[in-house]
Amino acid sequence: MVALVDKAAWTGIDPEAVKTRVRSAASRMRADRMRTLALICALCVAGSLFMGTARFLQEYLAGSIGAGVSTDLGRAMYHNLMRQSVGFFELRRSGDILARFSNDIFVVNQGLASVLIKVMREPIMLAVMIAIALYHDPWLTLVGVGVLPAIAIVLVKTGKKMRRSVRRSLQKVASVASLVNETVAGIAIVKAFRMEAYEEGRVEVELKKLRRHLLQRIRVRAATTPLTEFVLVLGVIAFVLMSGRRVMAGALGPADLSLLFLPLIVALGPVRKLSKVNLEIQTSVASAERIFEFVDMQPGIVQAEHPVQLPAMRESLRFDNVSFSYTDSARVLDGINLEVKCGEMIALVGFSGAGKSTLVKLLPRFYDVTEGCISIDGTDIRDASFDSLRGQISIVTQDTILFAESVRANITAGRDGYTDAQVRAAAEAANAVEFIEKLPEGYDTVLSESGSTLSGGQRQRLAIARAFIKDPAILILDEATSSLDSESERLIQQALEHFVQGRTTLVIAHRLSTVQRADRILVLHEGKILEQGTHQALLKQEGLYRRLYDTQFGLEKAAG
Repeated sequence: MVALVDKAAWTGIDPEAVKTRVRSAASRMRADRMRTLALICALCVAGSLFMGTARFLQEYLAGSIGAGVSTDLGRAMYHNLMRQSVGFFELRRSGDILARFSNDIFVVNQGLASVLIKVMREPIMLAVMIAIALYHDPWLTLVGVGVLPAIAIVLVKTGKKMRRSVRRSLQKVASVASLVNETVAGIAIVKAFRMEAYEEGRVEVELKKLRRHLLQRIRVRAATTPLTEFVLVLGVIAFVLMSGRRVMAGALGPADLSLLFLPLIVALGPVRKLSKVNLEIQTSVASAERIFEFVDMQPGIVQAEHPVQLPAMRESLRFDNVSFSYTDSARVLDGINLEVKCGEMIALVGFSGAGKSTLVKLLPRFYDVTEGCISIDGTDIRDASFDSLRGQISIVTQDTILFAESVRANITAGRDGYTDAQVRAAAEAANAVEFIEKLPEGYDTVLSESGSTLSGGQRQRLAIARAFIKDPAILILDEATSSLDSESERLIQQALEHFVQGRTTLVIAHRLSTVQRADRILVLHEGKILEQGTHQALLKQEGLYRRLYDTQFGLEKAAG
């Protein structure tokens, strides 16, 4: 700048003007540099924001698709599960069912989200890089990508092994869940009989099996990447050798080699990631197969294609030559012929395994008869809709089932439309009002799982209130009072005496008082009706009923 000023003075130009112009030029240069720097920074911020937004949207959309598919599968699985017969649930372990809703759906969700993210991005990147390489040199590119079929073979083989190992490990997860569920459900027995070590041993055996299958999964996963890398290295070596020969022959310049080599190197990244995606796909497929097993499963008991709306029973219920077997083995019921008049009370007695519970399970179509027919007022129950058939039947069993819902929801069985007065009337009829109103929130008190904080008599009275509010035409009592204390039984018997009036009632009972009140007693033995009649008439026959009376009822009477 000093030299410019001296030169300006020698040529007669105003030095100050030169200084001003120089300063102005330097200032503009600095301003231009700052603007350029600011522009670069702004572009970096915008690029980062754009990439971050794009990644967020990609992961969010992929995750939402995975979550949506998983919840839809869970909904479909549960819907179909509710269509299955009672027999299905009696044959399946509860842990297996629970595992499909918890573990399997989670695996599918996790796999879908991960797969969708990578499948949406990596194949595009791989295709672009290969296209660029093909444009520069198709022959050498084909040499480089010639390993892809070999990689595909590796992935197919490892994928099959992964799917098998995942399926087996999921089965073992279900086994562990079943054992834990059994232990929790029977924890009082486990504690009382000091079975903790035994139960721990059972779970330990299943956990060891689970560990073995998990290690197999780990081995397959750990081997996939090295195998893929090895095949890729072979491809790279073949490419280097062939391209080196062409460079030395002068057919390919270093610049062209760089333009060819760079996209192929970049393409290695998507190949590695896609090889890992395959394992995630196989894991999700194994879980999805278990889910679809439930989704596609056909129910054992189905409603008629054009069901009849069955009115409430007015005349009689008939069993015509009814036989039944759970499997192809011996019959549980054999040639049952029975007519129950409307309003009649029938008691079913017999030794354990005689077929009493099975007989009453056929009426609401928990199972279908193997042979014969059950009809209500002349209509085969298999022709009736489930709603019209089961809508007129109430069941009270020995094993009271309550849900972790409010007292009101347990009485109404979750149905809307019942008034507070109807709910209270049902509770009064079941002699349950007194203890319900002592609960912290009365009818709105939420019960613990299975109503475990209530006594056995209180739980049973809620179950009876649930049966009462339905106002059924047919009532089934399956040993409803056999496990209660005398006071609870007295309250429940009072409730039942009033409720059974005018209703067709089938009672499975061990209590003498219940049997004596029946209009007719059926004595079942080995799946057949061996005797029938009133209490006094059967006692005089000196048959099986007399034996039952002497061994069970007689002891009860003596104890009383």
